[in-house]
Amino acid sequence: MTLLRAFLVVALLALWGCATHYHYYDQRGGSVIVYLKHEDAREVYFLSSLDRFQPRPARRIKDDVWVNRVAAGVEFRYFYLIDNEVFLPECKYKENDDFGAANCIFAPDM
Repeated sequence: MTLLRAFLVVALLALWGCATHYHYYDQRGGSVIVYLKHEDAREVYFLSSLDRFQPRPARRIKDDVWVNRVAAGVEFRYFYLIDNEVFLPECKYKENDDFGAANCIFAPDM
């Protein structure tokens, strides 16, 4: 059973490494740091309900990793603009918006 488990972990990591984009976040102190890995992006903006979806430039920290820091402790909705195209990453919680698209939801307690 341990060998099978090790094989599955290696297989999942290999598949994840092949992905051209994924996103995750990290809560630190009073902030949420939102990361986006997108290999083909030249320009990334983060839009959230925290500031009425005003485009906020993401900071590139590696060739293909972008980051934004926002206030923690409150629920918010968000999506990205990548090279002038709306981009919704895979996220655990989503909801449809009033314009026929969807937003990811960040909830500090979930």
